[in-house]
Amino acid sequence: MTRFIQQSACEGRRPHGVVPDRLRSRPRLLSRLLEDRGALRLIVAPPGFGKATLAFEYASVMFQFEHVFWLRGSSPCFLRDLDAGVLAETVLEADEHAALMVVTDLPLLTDDRAEAFAEVVERLADANCEVIATTTRADAPMELFGRRVVIGAAEMLVAREDLEEEPEGVTDRRPLGLAERIAALRWGSATPIQLVLGASRAGCTPEEELALWAMTVLGRGTIDDVRALLGARRAEKAWDALAARCPLVGISAGEESFAALSVSLGEVRDHGRARLQALAETCGFAGREEAMEVLAERLMERGECGRAVSAMTLLARRRAHGRWLAANGWAALWGGAAVEVCELYDSATRTQMAARADINAMIAWAWAQRGDRARAVQFAQRSLVSERSTPRTVLSAALAAWEVGNAATRRAMEETVASCLAELDGAGGVEREDGLAELVVVAHGVLALGRGDDVLAVWASRVGEALDWGSGSRIDVERRLLGAAAALEGLEATGALGAGADTAIAGRPELVRLVACSHRALDALVERGWSLGFGAYRAAAALERAGEVLEGLGLPRLSAPVAAALFAAHVEKGAARSRREKSSGASVVEDPERGRSLPVPSAPRTAMAVAPEVSVEPLRLKLFGTMEVALGRRDITYQFEGRPKTRLLLALLALHRGRELGRDQIVSMLWPAADKRTGAKSFYRVWGDLRSLLSQQGSCPYLIRSRYGCRLDPDLFESDLDEFEELIRCLLFGPADDMAWERAIATIQGSFGSVLLPTERKCEAIVVFRDRLDAEFVDGLVAASRRLLVRGELQGALWLAREAFQRDAGREDAAAALMRAQMATDQRSAAVQTFFACRDRLSRTLGLDPSPALAALYRQLLEGELSFA
Repeated sequence: MTRFIQQSACEGRRPHGVVPDRLRSRPRLLSRLLEDRGALRLIVAPPGFGKATLAFEYASVMFQFEHVFWLRGSSPCFLRDLDAGVLAETVLEADEHAALMVVTDLPLLTDDRAEAFAEVVERLADANCEVIATTTRADAPMELFGRRVVIGAAEMLVAREDLEEEPEGVTDRRPLGLAERIAALRWGSATPIQLVLGASRAGCTPEEELALWAMTVLGRGTIDDVRALLGARRAEKAWDALAARCPLVGISAGEESFAALSVSLGEVRDHGRARLQALAETCGFAGREEAMEVLAERLMERGECGRAVSAMTLLARRRAHGRWLAANGWAALWGGAAVEVCELYDSATRTQMAARADINAMIAWAWAQRGDRARAVQFAQRSLVSERSTPRTVLSAALAAWEVGNAATRRAMEETVASCLAELDGAGGVEREDGLAELVVVAHGVLALGRGDDVLAVWASRVGEALDWGSGSRIDVERRLLGAAAALEGLEATGALGAGADTAIAGRPELVRLVACSHRALDALVERGWSLGFGAYRAAAALERAGEVLEGLGLPRLSAPVAAALFAAHVEKGAARSRREKSSGASVVEDPERGRSLPVPSAPRTAMAVAPEVSVEPLRLKLFGTMEVALGRRDITYQFEGRPKTRLLLALLALHRGRELGRDQIVSMLWPAADKRTGAKSFYRVWGDLRSLLSQQGSCPYLIRSRYGCRLDPDLFESDLDEFEELIRCLLFGPADDMAWERAIATIQGSFGSVLLPTERKCEAIVVFRDRLDAEFVDGLVAASRRLLVRGELQGALWLAREAFQRDAGREDAAAALMRAQMATDQRSAAVQTFFACRDRLSRTLGLDPSPALAALYRQLLEGELSFA
């Protein structure tokens, strides 16, 4: 008998670590396993669909784990015994009454091994021993397994009959969403990105895996999106395979559309960027940036401009950023993606950008939309003084500066705009250059407003009668609406649309046409499923403000869909403003008269001396789990890739919370074996690298170095260590309200599910910090569990105690807390297992017996005399 088989015998005990503490019964699937008990029952699904849980429930319900063998197929011992032909005989030798053999994570078997496994199933079936196997490998040679019952991924999705009985009076019978139907997500044992990673490793071909990642990036779409990436033949083959065995992509049955599991692009970057590079090269692309350009184009076509730009920023290599920004930045900007465009520009600044002047004008508009006047003026200045600026570029930059400027700035920009329009009229360039006509409409509106001319008449004279306001690309419609917004805002500025305005304007056909054209374009945008971009938002907001006046003149108000879209845009802009205020520490000024002033230029491209105000963004660090670094809202974690010592130095400075560290002390932490001279040289090299990565405008305000030491400025950085310490205080000393422990549990699951810098195993200083914080964490969990148990919060006490014991099974106070909570919730057998697990851990690691207090608690458990005091 092999030791592997002997250790796999359950002998009435549940396999350790197989399922969550709370088992969710799924009778619908149990009945499928009972259909043919003499056949191999094969459960095939990606990770997270509850395969092992289903086998666990079957073994518990049918056999109470008596005469059950639980084998790990991932163990090399399984293949060893299978190849030796002794697997079935060894099981029967170990237990002549063997009733069930479960093989979890069955690996991909060759044809010979598949036939050998089929013989094992037949031999055990003859001895009345059933066989259940689970696997993620959908490419397993099913036909070689002989008689079988296969339960696939689609069947493993959670159905309503799998759920607990709903409370009385609940009548909501809406269809369950995809995230609600995947077991690991429904019951909180995994995250979406973990499921995508597991599915990508489950026997997919490169084309199928690339299609899986593409659908994750896109979120939703059709088979045409996959065809655009892979070509028709390969796309359809990958589509059929994923539809059959990967519900994560949400392919609709009988349709050619998908709605994939929601995963943030940041998580895709953190976990899949390297894999995307290899897949793109395997599938014929020069690199992942080419594949991302295809996906970004598809996102742009359906109006998801922000996600398209973020996909390029996070997933494409930097060398492609400038090129893509020059080609698509204006379209994304007009689509309402100002924040994302600025982030892409920040990433592309160190690369060559051929259209730098035009891009600077674009970024000036982006910052103007975001309400940052100083930066908008700064980028407009760069574009206006560039010798490579075209008249269109100058016009764009001047209008951006006018948009955010004070009175002096606007007068200066009006002269620039007038000069530029004269140059365009002389060259006849308005008709030749695509999209320039709509920009010229805005420019003439600006001049009319500055000179006190009839804004409405100027707008009407510049808009062609034959222009179909609901047709064309999104950028065309948005540009037309910006022109209409300029006219409406000009009327507002003159009081023509204010409360009590002169109704004589009602007789002007230009106003009727302006309102009708604006409504037509806005309705067309919303009907296509697009959000309101910059021009559309401006026009809709102006129409909303003038709604009562226009209604009094017999003109229509915004339609209900447009009004809903405008409300959503208001909410998003308010949230964005709050995020900016939080990141900068100051309110965003909205008064136009407080914009920056520009001197009047002598020519459209004359240099303007502007000293933009620079605000220092806080340095934000995430130290628990994967280390992340951000300056304000800009994630710069990728810059630390390939720089382990630089990253480690930053982590050490952050862990000392602004306290000064001596140079020799840092050297001993990072290079313990180095001599003094070598260590000093290494320190200065890494210190300089860190300063370079954290520099802004040529200086690094975050790092402070004295003659003998260095530190982080405590006023300019923050880390999740602050949140961790607040959590520990809450656990140790109690929350202020009764429900705070539930929020504490959510924080533990979300932010602190992993330990401090788990990949840093060689730095002794980090290990010491990690051990101390882990010990504090367990202290807090144990204290909170005891307190909740006394208060009668049994489920909270059980969860916290279990979390403490999982983190350190050798802590007797954690074991005692868990045993008490288990007894209080009628889990006596689990409490016994906890005692033995702690005893074994103490004996194995320290050579100690359980303390008298823990042994006394065990005796009380057996006698049923447990006290919570």
